[in-house]
Amino acid sequence: MNPQTIACTVLAFALATPVYAEGDLSRANVIDVVIEMGTNDDGMYLKPDNYEFVTGQAYKLILINVDEIKHELSLNEMVERIFTRKIEIADEKGELVAEIKGNVREVEVGAGKTVEWFIVPVQTTDEPIEITCEIPGHLEAGMRASVMIK
Repeated sequence: MNPQTIACTVLAFALATPVYAEGDLSRANVIDVVIEMGTNDDGMYLKPDNYEFVTGQAYKLILINVDEIKHELSLNEMVERIFTRKIEIADEKGELVAEIKGNVREVEVGAGKTVEWFIVPVQTTDEPIEITCEIPGHLEAGMRASVMIK
């Protein structure tokens, strides 16, 4: 091998090595997204009813149940397109009650309670997908929202 070929080979390997970012990107610049669950004169709702997420961006879904009955958030197809970092549940004083990790498909939120679901989208969608409340009668009463992941 001549010196020029060796130099080109070394340069190619130097440029081809992976570059790693410092720190944990799933915890950097977390964007809060409030999802309100409730009932009004029009029926039951998830508010807002339209969300857009970006792959690689960390989000904290703040599930707020403003109702006097329980509701849940089922991510349906979206669960296959995200990484759940954790779910946190705190008491009235803000102290941690539970932290859940792993693959979670849905979270039930008690009346008047709040749950935080930390996610990072990892796969885009070609068209909107639905998130819903799957408690019997709630979806039929309007508890759905659409999601796009870019």
